[in-house]
Amino acid sequence: MSAAIIAEPFLLSSYAESSTSRKHSAVPIYASLPSTSDADPLVTVAVQGDGVHVLDTSTLHPAVSHTLGPSTTFACSPACRTRQSNGSPICTTYAILDSGLDVQSNGKGKTVVAWEEGLTGGVMSVNSQGEKNKRVALAPHPVSHIYAPEYLDEAEILVGSAGEVSIVDKELRVQHTFTPQNQQASTLLKHFLFQPSACSFLSPHAASSYSAISVSFLRSGDIARVSVVGLTEDGSINSLGECGIPIEETDIVDISCNNSGFISVLMHSGTWRALSLSMSPSSTLLISPAAEPLRLQALTFTSPNRAAEASLSALTSSHVLLAAISSGSQTEVVLLLWDLRYGVLLAQQAIPVPSTLPRPKKTGAIVRLCVTPPPPPSKTASKAATVRLSGLLVLAPAPDRDVQAESGPARSTVLVVPLTVPVNSTIAAAMGRANAGARWLSNKPAPGTHGQRGSPELSPAERKALKEMKASINGSASGNTAGAENAFFEYVKQESKGKAGHAQGAALEHAFVQAVLELVLPASGAQPQGPAAYSAKILRHLLERRAVSSSMVEGGLLPALAAQGDWETISLAMRTVSDLPESDIIALLGKVIAAHRQRASTADDSAMQVDHASGSAIPALDFFLAQCVVYPYTPALERVALRKHLADATDLVPVLEALDAWIVRHTENDALLQGPPLSASSETELPPLDKVLAFLQTLLDASFLALLAHAPAHRLLRGLAAHIEPALALTSALEHLCGPLEPFARAAAMAQAQAQVRVSGEGAAGSGRDWRRKRKAAHEQAAVAVGLYQVEELVL
Repeated sequence: MSAAIIAEPFLLSSYAESSTSRKHSAVPIYASLPSTSDADPLVTVAVQGDGVHVLDTSTLHPAVSHTLGPSTTFACSPACRTRQSNGSPICTTYAILDSGLDVQSNGKGKTVVAWEEGLTGGVMSVNSQGEKNKRVALAPHPVSHIYAPEYLDEAEILVGSAGEVSIVDKELRVQHTFTPQNQQASTLLKHFLFQPSACSFLSPHAASSYSAISVSFLRSGDIARVSVVGLTEDGSINSLGECGIPIEETDIVDISCNNSGFISVLMHSGTWRALSLSMSPSSTLLISPAAEPLRLQALTFTSPNRAAEASLSALTSSHVLLAAISSGSQTEVVLLLWDLRYGVLLAQQAIPVPSTLPRPKKTGAIVRLCVTPPPPPSKTASKAATVRLSGLLVLAPAPDRDVQAESGPARSTVLVVPLTVPVNSTIAAAMGRANAGARWLSNKPAPGTHGQRGSPELSPAERKALKEMKASINGSASGNTAGAENAFFEYVKQESKGKAGHAQGAALEHAFVQAVLELVLPASGAQPQGPAAYSAKILRHLLERRAVSSSMVEGGLLPALAAQGDWETISLAMRTVSDLPESDIIALLGKVIAAHRQRASTADDSAMQVDHASGSAIPALDFFLAQCVVYPYTPALERVALRKHLADATDLVPVLEALDAWIVRHTENDALLQGPPLSASSETELPPLDKVLAFLQTLLDASFLALLAHAPAHRLLRGLAAHIEPALALTSALEHLCGPLEPFARAAAMAQAQAQVRVSGEGAAGSGRDWRRKRKAAHEQAAVAVGLYQVEELVL
């Protein structure tokens, strides 16, 4: 199994924000990486009001610097390319100027500047001719991207803000320009340039005809589309196709795309969609969904005016790196490496937000991420499971913020992020990672989907009921749910009439129940936009019909109920919901233990009496612990939950006392010879012995060392051993009687079943067909020569 690793980022450079950047409302800094993985480890940085710098990531020192003065501003990220000339390395740096000494009146965003410098020992040569090696030209359109890849020796690529693509030669002369043909004006959302030999979404024949492949993501009105063009060695540009992107939302935060055609689109709502770009046999571009969309949470980019605080970069296969800022009391810059094909988080890294990075509420900050492209398959070792890549993380202040409210000068930071990424997306690497990204994933369905995959859409009656419930809740300043309850139960009544024969009424659809829960049960820790409403009446009705699952509520059902303090409904959920997480159950057990210890510390005897039927009071420990014991659980997950929520041995002592008392009740006075409880309600008073022992074993496996270090627990451990060992010996002795007593057990069970049938009034209907069973049982008893009433007493 291959492993994904995000190493700790290290600082490459830091630049103070200039007044020029604020004056022109320009992004303070632009940075770019080489266009191929085997190029020299150089990073090109354009600083507003300063100049262009080429930094060597291997030495962390500048290799080339061009200072242009405080009046210079840049339109986009710069680029650089190194080549060999007469055995010496030559570095050519390119930049697009918005303003400066070289910018003419009509050259804003169109002025292309190139510097060519020789390198000696990895830095600019002393005898460089400076201005003699500088070239300035005017592009035919405003430029938002410039590329100078190593696989294009004598050409550079200019991409316009409306999707235009131009090829210029080494003297910056325009060879050809391609303009997208569309009735509406187009806006460039994102652009990518790929080496043809690495483009697996194109046919080998189509890729071999070009020296570079341009992929543009454009928007015309509310329609987003992708345009692919090929650039040839002779400077011509040919369109390879164009198609629409199947997304309904228009508020796009960022887009990623790699050379295999795997696309991801991040929305402001937190929805993250995975798409696949391919070409049909008839040379038509196709885009199809590649995986189920994710819904991200706990990140600031979903807040208003914070869309710039997230950035994507495509890696190998379906792996995508996300850089964002976490929300909450302690904000951090987080790097999350996802495999979107399986929707799992493979690796993550977090660093503190720099103290010199201002993040006002109205604007936030700017986060930019780029990663060197992976090597083409021909250059990757056939047995290599991972590749090493370098990422560049840029943290910059927003230029349009209120500077007067800041206490110190702002700075932009450039960090290098070393990465180890699997070459291919495999299910083996995704297995066991389902919960790794739980903190960042929301349970709410993505817009445009209806709950779970394949779930039906809401019916007109369901939509009407939900609309009335929502209107009633929003119309109440205090979140009164009386009107919502009337609308809900009126819907249930009408649906029950429409489906005769259902004692419990019509079955409720998953999407409808989840929508109802979103209205009447606030999620734990949620900040509702409207009045917070909670209806225990509706919730208990749904629980009694077993229509609720824990995954329907964001953050879990039990934490949401605990936030409301409704322990009666929690008890009902423990009996009717089948997917409650072990961690949530043990977390509530910890609260019950804390309340139990607080009651025990008081001298008031009346405080010890707790009515567990009350919906507001925390129940008694024995009552809630019995529910925990009988609830189905996975031992491994239960051990993890116990270590997390009951780490203190002091909290475990009351639990051991209750378990020991139950074991004594099961084993004293030959209680093992009596039958099991006949009703489910008795399990909440005295759980079955097998479940008590299973829970005790899980607890000891998780916390035995902690109990050994806690002296008051030693007496309990010895008492447990003293009570269990005799019961084990008795059980071993009774095991030999299983065979001889089996007919009596069958007869007793049959008699009990017949008695229950007679009590229910169905004895007359069933007596006529039981004579064959009676005759068979009589023959079996005669075969073993033991009559039904021959044994009157059994002495051990």
